Amino acid sequence: MLLHILVLAPFVAALLVALAGGKGVAASKIAIFFSAIFAALSVVLIAGGDLNAAPIDWFKLPGSEASVKYWLASNTLSAWMVFLSTVLTLVALISARSTIKCEYKNFAIGMLVLLGTLNGSFLSMDAVLFFFFFEAMVIPAAVLIASYGGANRKSAAMNFAIYTLVGSAPMCIALWYLVASSGVTTAADLFNYVQTMDPGMQSCIAIAFLIAFLVKTPIFPFHGWQAATYAEAPAALSAILTGAMSKVGVYGILVWVLAIFNLSEKTLAVMLVLGLVTAVYGALMALRGQDVKKILAFSSMGHLGLAVAGIFTFSPKMLPAVLVLLVGHGLSAGALFFLSGTAERMTGSRELSAMGGLTKVAPVFSFLFGAAGVLALAVPGTAGFVGEFLVLMSLWDVGPIPTLVGGFCLILSAGYMLRMIQGVLFGKRETAIVEEARISPLEGSAIGVLLALILVFGFHPAFIYEVRSTVVDTAVEQAAPAAEESAELNDEEVKALIDKMLAEEEAAAEKTDAAEQATAEPAVETAPVAAEPVAATATAEEAK
Repeated sequence: MLLHILVLAPFVAALLVALAGGKGVAASKIAIFFSAIFAALSVVLIAGGDLNAAPIDWFKLPGSEASVKYWLASNTLSAWMVFLSTVLTLVALISARSTIKCEYKNFAIGMLVLLGTLNGSFLSMDAVLFFFFFEAMVIPAAVLIASYGGANRKSAAMNFAIYTLVGSAPMCIALWYLVASSGVTTAADLFNYVQTMDPGMQSCIAIAFLIAFLVKTPIFPFHGWQAATYAEAPAALSAILTGAMSKVGVYGILVWVLAIFNLSEKTLAVMLVLGLVTAVYGALMALRGQDVKKILAFSSMGHLGLAVAGIFTFSPKMLPAVLVLLVGHGLSAGALFFLSGTAERMTGSRELSAMGGLTKVAPVFSFLFGAAGVLALAVPGTAGFVGEFLVLMSLWDVGPIPTLVGGFCLILSAGYMLRMIQGVLFGKRETAIVEEARISPLEGSAIGVLLALILVFGFHPAFIYEVRSTVVDTAVEQAAPAAEESAELNDEEVKALIDKMLAEEEAAAEKTDAAEQATAEPAVETAPVAAEPVAATATAEEAK
């Protein structure tokens, strides 16, 4: 019942918000009340361990004998991802009360629908059901961007929708072929069938799945939609995009690629290099950025690139490393996006050059922003420190070159984060701030809870990874033989692959600069003018 509530109740809550009267006061109370309940239930989900709901036949897939099932299950990984989506949605709805105002009802409806699709993606056990939610989440996100974003919100929403939907098209075709030919839809059964397929066909299907997840994360060179989307989206939505939606891509790689396909050593090596290149590219772009939200967007991209690189090391330390890194990043990046929206409202700009001097005029905001920035640096005692340190240890199991690249990214992250803190908080302020845009006590308290959680999980990370489901362990075991072969690549080969990707990155950066010069300076963000369960895993292990 708990799994069904977390997936279906957000849609019911959205309907109740739609039926609420008034100009938004009642809608805000209903939305925040239900979001708080969902956040509390996500904690219950984590404490309850692996859960498995009874499957319900949904429909027959046209052109095959496969029966698509409405089947939900949770494991440690999916439970923590649900925790991120529910907690960040609660804070987003609290924060939006200060920005959306008269249009709050429609915004809350979109956010609750988005929450339902996110939870559905993390808890679906049927491949077709997962893909349904995976694609459905694009619709409310795109509508919210187009309705409540900045000056270039419509083009950003269109770019986001086209990129993600087109990126998922190969997966749609590959999934239909796989399900139609096998007659099954669960990961365990698909794994059994894939073992009988031609290796070449198996690789093609696996790559189609990977492309969809790399676009959603995003990973270089499939990141073209990210910076503009995060910048133009309202800050509350940007926090969800980076803190929860981007995690669907990483989750998909772990649960719907590694748990089904036997990837070749070449594919594993390329994915490792892509993760490292993404980490370097994101850090460099953040270091040169002037738009606060774009700096945070590229920062998020860099951290997720490091997580993907960690996954494809297949080190024994990889699973706790990636899980802690994802949770820590979701909380810190979400908090920074919420606060960046407040800074934009107070100063009327997203540019670092137009900010500064906020410590004297907005001390509460300055304390929260400074604390969030320092915690995002992954200093000792934070969840980010534990996750990133374990990822570096995982990279060391592959070789010194990947470890040095990962360490270089962490040094760059300190540079751009301190630069952003200095630009937003310190210096001399020439103009007065918008007094009505100050952070509210409720919003400040909600963000403070996020920062406190980062410290709690940093001092005791076992809260996150001590209870692990066997689903991801099984996926790693299945990919381990190829991973061992890919680990035999020497440092020169890895360096050559990285050099090649960095050259492509440089060209992409020049293209981005040219596009930004041709674009007008963005306007201030204002109110709009317009996983697998134990049962399935056991089946896969028996098949092996």
